[in-house]
Amino acid sequence: MDQVEKTNYWEQTTSSFTEWLKSNAEKLGNKESTLWRYLVVGRYYHDLRKQFERVQLEYPPLLELPKHVSPEKLELLSKLRRVAPKDFFEKLLYDVLDNAITRDEIRAQWQAFRPALNGRTARGRRALIPSVNMGNEDEYKSVREAMIVNGLKAYGPSWLGAPRAKMYEVRMHIKVAQEPPKLSEKNIDTVVLYKADNSTGLEVHIVGTLASFLRHRVAEKFPSLSDYCDYLWIAAYQEGTTPIKEHKFIKNYPEHVGLIVVDDADVSVIRKASPCNKDLEKANELLKVLLLKESR
Repeated sequence: MDQVEKTNYWEQTTSSFTEWLKSNAEKLGNKESTLWRYLVVGRYYHDLRKQFERVQLEYPPLLELPKHVSPEKLELLSKLRRVAPKDFFEKLLYDVLDNAITRDEIRAQWQAFRPALNGRTARGRRALIPSVNMGNEDEYKSVREAMIVNGLKAYGPSWLGAPRAKMYEVRMHIKVAQEPPKLSEKNIDTVVLYKADNSTGLEVHIVGTLASFLRHRVAEKFPSLSDYCDYLWIAAYQEGTTPIKEHKFIKNYPEHVGLIVVDDADVSVIRKASPCNKDLEKANELLKVLLLKESR
């Protein structure tokens, strides 16, 4: 398709490339939008390969890619490249080429990073492709939040005490209705559902995310979250964090709040969380929201 447009081959049978694409989509039993997506993704991979060649990293040509590198996976990679840090993205690309990650897992990565773009999309044939601006405080925080969530998923439940837990699920961006007179919803960064084994009950852990322990006070971001959960944690991203800084700022956080430092695939517990005095009505409301999201 790329060569058809660049060489104007379409002129032999149609009056425009768009008309040629539409005609061939009908012959192939595909939607026109699907062929446009494949064309964009193919060009993306071609450009990506050329960029990596400049730094002496070699990847197979588009037509020699193994079957497990599907157009859907490449499309998700093209979106993630706009927001994910370079090292993280390169590892993800390796995993895709080595068939070490599924399409659903890549989609979950995209869902974690997507909020950093603040709803901006690249829809439209000649639309500008949005990318994250790490100089923007909100977008910087959002990227760090995604890195923390992906780190929690990759590391698994070991940080909570049971490497082979019966249940370990990490959910992002949960909204819970508040009682009047407050009309707005309470936003919860991350919820971890954890069940060690068949003999233990389900635990709800809320994890508030920070770009750094140094940038916030707990009172600014996490008021009354203890009412909704069994354990409350605050997580910061590993980059720029040192043990001296960590221990210096522990005193700024309530004693029952656990503190963890997360990177791409590791979770370090700086201080364990203590059980919260949760409000059963609020805790049940959170569980209802989680169940409704699961059923959709």
